Amino acid sequence: MGEKLQFKNEHELKLGHIKGDVKVENCRTIVPEKGKEIVIDGELFIREDTVIEGSLKAEYLEIDGRNTTEIHGDLVVTRSVRVKNGKLEIEGSATANKFDVGAALSVGKDLQASKVSIGGALSVKGDATVEDINVGGAVKIEGKVDSKTINVGGAVKCNTGTIGKVNVGGAFKAEGAVEIGDIDVGGAVVVGPGSKVLNIDVGGSFKSEGDLTFEMLDCGGAAKLGGKATGRIVDVGGSVKAEASLVLAENLDVGGSVVVNTDLIVAREIEVGGSLRAGNLIESPIIDIGGSIKGTRIKAVKEFRIGRRGEVSGFVESPDITVSERVRGESFYGDTIRVEERARVKNLYGRVIYIERDVTIEGEVLYTESIEAESGVRFRKEPEQVKKLPNPDELVKRID
Repeated sequence: MGEKLQFKNEHELKLGHIKGDVKVENCRTIVPEKGKEIVIDGELFIREDTVIEGSLKAEYLEIDGRNTTEIHGDLVVTRSVRVKNGKLEIEGSATANKFDVGAALSVGKDLQASKVSIGGALSVKGDATVEDINVGGAVKIEGKVDSKTINVGGAVKCNTGTIGKVNVGGAFKAEGAVEIGDIDVGGAVVVGPGSKVLNIDVGGSFKSEGDLTFEMLDCGGAAKLGGKATGRIVDVGGSVKAEASLVLAENLDVGGSVVVNTDLIVAREIEVGGSLRAGNLIESPIIDIGGSIKGTRIKAVKEFRIGRRGEVSGFVESPDITVSERVRGESFYGDTIRVEERARVKNLYGRVIYIERDVTIEGEVLYTESIEAESGVRFRKEPEQVKKLPNPDELVKRID
């Protein structure tokens, strides 16, 4: 059976290698008896704030202090570390199965544990390898993080790493590339270039500093994609801005505006309540725009619809085209084209064309089968029936 030693009210306590449990109360400083390390082959209980001048090894560590307990070296604990009150500051690396700290934990180098539970804040200047991080306030990890779950009430700031699931009440920021399974954040999210995220659920705003690969991006506010973005679904209540291309395997659904500097390619459907602008190609089976759309080439493989009082800038190509009332548009090329009343467009190219009353056509109208125009339609040139419509690629070059 090991020793059970007690020390009390010592200004400087010297400890070496002890085989047993140790209780320390109101000792201002603990120093190694020899070298730079204290080894406790048992449990260490510390009461009141203490400074440990060196590294510490123990099976179990429990601290009951008021302010801050300092360890000027490494901390290695076989089982768990429990700090009832106050803060624990470790200048070196920290290793334990579990850290349970009431106020705050600060680690000067690397942190390794199965579980870390902090009431206030966690700060790690090196790498953090922790299966489960649960913090009431804020987390800052300057190195690489490797974790299955991070659950934080306030904010998280890290560099790079791999995380299974993130749940943050405030904000999450990764300065470098991170791989995340699921991220659920109430406020704002920022990830570094080259990040990969499976599911993104953000109440406020989302920003990627560079290229991004994802599955689902669900954002209540604004999403800004700093590089090439490749994903499955984008569902954003506010706006989306992509500095390069945006390619989606399913749907794009945005309540406000979308700006893509190069190509926008969506495999199923584009639905935008406000405006959509792309620097080059816009392509999807179904394109439904409430406000305005602009692109060098706009291809809707199945159906294209622009809402009432909308604006279309670019060459639209689709089998089924609906130009709603009072729309202002350029060129439309398709199988069936319907232009609703009081719209104003430049060119129409279709098999069957129906034009409602008081529409103005400023350019040419070519059709292969039939055209029907209601009263008050104004043609700059008389519609012309042709056996075959011109090639759309040639038309784009000619119109430009």
